[in-house]
Amino acid sequence: MIIRFGDKHPYPLQYHHSCDQNPTPSHFARHCHDGYELVHVIQGYGRFIVEGSGYDVRPGTVLFFRPYEYHFVDIRSDSPYERQVFNFTRDSVSAELGVFLDLLGRSAPGEGNCYAERDLPEEFFALLKGFDALTELPREQQIVYLRTRLSDLIVMVATTESRSGNGVSERLGARVVRYLNLHVDTDETLDDLARRFAVSKFYMCRSFKEHNGISIHGYLTRKRIMIAKSKIESGTPAVIAATEVGFGDYSAFFRAYRRIVGHSPRET
Repeated sequence: MIIRFGDKHPYPLQYHHSCDQNPTPSHFARHCHDGYELVHVIQGYGRFIVEGSGYDVRPGTVLFFRPYEYHFVDIRSDSPYERQVFNFTRDSVSAELGVFLDLLGRSAPGEGNCYAERDLPEEFFALLKGFDALTELPREQQIVYLRTRLSDLIVMVATTESRSGNGVSERLGARVVRYLNLHVDTDETLDDLARRFAVSKFYMCRSFKEHNGISIHGYLTRKRIMIAKSKIESGTPAVIAATEVGFGDYSAFFRAYRRIVGHSPRET
């Protein structure tokens, strides 16, 4: 079941409840986006990687992703993977929620993303059960229900302390991705990065790909494009946005933007 509100993809407000009976780990996208995401795992076991940090997931696990956090799930294929997922932007929810989103944004990228079932109140999971009734409501009532109940969920997550650990790893691939997340516009070469971490370029690239499921170039490109998209939507000219996020060549930026976003910067 998918409920969407908005004029175009990516939709500013979306809810879906889906289940893969025989999940294939490689089918789940490794990605980042310019909105928020709330995930409730109903069935399934595996591990979410968020900006190099790892979180074990099982039934009842709740995850919250902030804008631009690169993440993916490595789900086990021996049991069904069922989840409820909410995607939303700051503008798609009430302005009063801003203080709670700011509270959730205080953690460093890849930290504090995971909540075990024991961390959250019973009311949280009771609310989640009601979302499947959305399809029975008229369209105009669906958006009111979704915004209202999602607001309640966000407040409960924001005011709950995660006791599931921060997921931070000291493996090389995790340390490199944490550095790059703080220096997305870096002009450092792979050789420069390897010297910074006192390892060979080959070992660094292999460790990064093994831990994060993507190459260093792929990671930086996706992060830069999503940040540039947000800047363009806020009124920054595409050429300036491209330069600000680290692209020295606009034609390369244009091609990457169309490939990742699905349309040109002018159409944003």
